[in-house]
Amino acid sequence: MGTVTAITQDGRDQMIVMPANSGMNKVHYWQGKYGGLGHLYSIDDRRGPYSHLPYAMDNGRFPAWSSGKEWDRARYLDFLAYYKSKDARWALVPDVVGDARETRREWSRWAADIFDMGYKLAYAVQDGMVAKDVPLEAEVIFVGGSTGWKWDTAPMWCAEFPRVHIARVNTYGKLVRCAKMGAESVDGTGFMRAPDRYAELHRFILEQAGGQHVPDPGCHVAQSRFDFEGEA
Repeated sequence: MGTVTAITQDGRDQMIVMPANSGMNKVHYWQGKYGGLGHLYSIDDRRGPYSHLPYAMDNGRFPAWSSGKEWDRARYLDFLAYYKSKDARWALVPDVVGDARETRREWSRWAADIFDMGYKLAYAVQDGMVAKDVPLEAEVIFVGGSTGWKWDTAPMWCAEFPRVHIARVNTYGKLVRCAKMGAESVDGTGFMRAPDRYAELHRFILEQAGGQHVPDPGCHVAQSRFDFEGEA
C-alpha cells in the first residue's frame, strides 16, 4: 500500500482522526505539528475543550451496549450541558445499536432538544438503512452498525453526504481507506493502547500532512507489524 500523501493534494481538508477518550500529550503535540487530530468526548468527560483540537460529542450508547451496562440518560444530559455553546463539530443523537427502527424513534425523541442546545446533529446509521432514511435535519452521518455492514456501505454514505464520520477505525490501512472515501472524520480507541498502535496513527497523520514517515521517538516499530488490513 502506498502512502496517503496525495490525499490532500486536491485541496480537500485533512481527515480528522479522533482517538476516543485519549488525553495523551501525544495527541496535543501531534495536532500542533501535523494537524488532522481531534477528540471524541464521551459522556464521562469533563475536560477541555481545547482551542487547538476540533471535537465532537459521543452519546455513550455503544460503550454501554458493549459492556452490558444501562445507559445513563441523566449523565448524557449533564454532559451536553457542560459542553453547550463551546463549538463542538456535532453531537451524536442517541441511537439503538443495531436497530434501525428504534434509532429512528430515538431521533424523534431527542433531536429537537439537542438542536435547541446549539449542537449540530449527527445521525447514527444502522444496518439496513439507506440514504433516504436519514432525517433532513441531520448535518453529519455517523457510520456505525455492524463491522461488515459499516465497511460495505461507508463508500455510499461518503458519496451521498458531504459530512461523514466513520466509527471504530483502528488501523493505518483503515485510516487510508476512509480518507480516500472522503470521510470528514473517524474515531478509534485502539491507537493509544501501545507504542506499536500509536505508531500507525503517527504515520498516517504525518503522511496526510505531506511529510515523509519518520517514526516519532517512542513509536519505533517495524512496518511488518502494522495490521494494514486488519479489522477495525
